[in-house]
Amino acid sequence: MWIAKSTLLPGCHAHGRDRGEAMLRFQRAAKAHLEALLATGRPIPPAFRDKFILAA
Repeated sequence: MWIAKSTLLPGCHAHGRDRGEAMLRFQRAAKAHLEALLATGRPIPPAFRDKFILAA
């Protein structure tokens, strides 16, 4: 079991059977996490402010 997380996005993590699966799941979880922050009016962490664009 592998766990993927980042100190740049506290509270967001994912797991997988191998490193690749954990990373892919983390990317999806990070996107959902950032979208939820935007949707609820909470601040985006500084490391993502200039890099995150919500596209429909």
